[in-house]
Amino acid sequence: MLNFTLTLNREFLEADKDHQKLFAMLKVRPTKEAAETSPPVNYVCLIDTSGSMYEVVGGNVQETGRTFNVDGCDYREVSGGVTKMDLVIESLQKLIQSQQFKAEDRLAIIRFDDEASTLMELAPVGDRQRMEDAIQQLRLYSGGTRLGLGMRHVLDLLSSQSMAVNRVLLFTDGQTFDEDLCRDFVKDFSGNNISISALGVGEYEENLLVYLSDNTAGKLRHVVAESASGTQVAIADLPKEILGDFRDAQREVVTNMALSVATVQGVKLTRLAKVYPTVVENPMVQEPYLIGNIMAGDETVFILEFDVASRSASRVRIAQLGFTYDVPGKKQRKEVAPQNIVAQFVNGTVTPQMDAEVMAYVQQLNVAGLVKQSMDVVDSDPIRAEKLLETATRMTRKWGNDSLTESLSQAQDELRKTRKLSPEFRKTVKIGSKGKTVRINDNLGEELSQDAIRQLTGT
Repeated sequence: MLNFTLTLNREFLEADKDHQKLFAMLKVRPTKEAAETSPPVNYVCLIDTSGSMYEVVGGNVQETGRTFNVDGCDYREVSGGVTKMDLVIESLQKLIQSQQFKAEDRLAIIRFDDEASTLMELAPVGDRQRMEDAIQQLRLYSGGTRLGLGMRHVLDLLSSQSMAVNRVLLFTDGQTFDEDLCRDFVKDFSGNNISISALGVGEYEENLLVYLSDNTAGKLRHVVAESASGTQVAIADLPKEILGDFRDAQREVVTNMALSVATVQGVKLTRLAKVYPTVVENPMVQEPYLIGNIMAGDETVFILEFDVASRSASRVRIAQLGFTYDVPGKKQRKEVAPQNIVAQFVNGTVTPQMDAEVMAYVQQLNVAGLVKQSMDVVDSDPIRAEKLLETATRMTRKWGNDSLTESLSQAQDELRKTRKLSPEFRKTVKIGSKGKTVRINDNLGEELSQDAIRQLTGT
């Protein structure tokens, strides 16, 4: 049901040399038989209903001259405006009216603020009036932000759902009061193969959303109230964004994929990440490593990074990979024969010739690392932060990731002019670096030099 290819970044390692890095590129693609299946989708909309969701973000706005206070913040009252909640409700209405649902697909709606509740249990979309009523109920709530309470309701709905695509669409616009609870629930989400597609707008905590996404093999988008640029998503485009996310869930014909890695003495797996079509760092907490779902119609690419200890000249197996996965459209659990990773150690000094495709994916993966380093030092050393962003921008421009290049360039410009980075740009580049990557093919163009590759990747 799956086709695998395994490629190393270099053919030879130097004998009797310690701590060498070896990258393995794993490509996975469903077979035609798997791609033609139709897995059921359980799609849960987890919606922030805190008071700030009623902030006006568009429309023909006219001020009334009155003010009011919500959650400790003062707002000017206006008429004729469109709020965040208006746009979320419009998005959900367009989703249920889209004719994209199959008979076996089910939708649920959960809201959270100071409290949380399930407005609609998992149900087929055929009963549109019931769903419309549940969507309209979102307007009845207000308060603070406790995402963890909403996550608990999600687990109640989905923890018993197997042989299906379990997807949560999270929309939030504020920092949650129960971040520790959210992080505690992540292990249960991952163990039950529940992925989170998170859309954040406003004052949300981006590091938390990155954590939720990485630990559930999910997706991230930074939403802005005004017109979008680079990797940003305009809040006015929410209907299109949510519909696209649901369509992606329908394409996930292979689910619950788990990877086991057995290494020989002196070899350690130090990093595991999906690098295409989006960047997801696997936390590598416990083996087998849960690496998410695989979509039909494209390949999914993973990078495994190994630290290899000193070894005499020889050709040896240094690791073995094992896979299990579900094909929910056939209600089957499958296993793949073990895949060997074999390395050749040779005497003398080796100037490794890098596999261009592998290193291109490693470079795309490392953009997120460069962005993180930049954000860690941006307040204390803005000049170094700018240089790190410049390196990341050069890499994204090289591989044709135009949207991320634009966001990184804008952040650089702001740093260059003000020696500071606004919260908006911090979110944009952090979330954007975890977003869509570029598929690498045989037409790689001019490569970075071997020295540059080794410097960027640590080889």
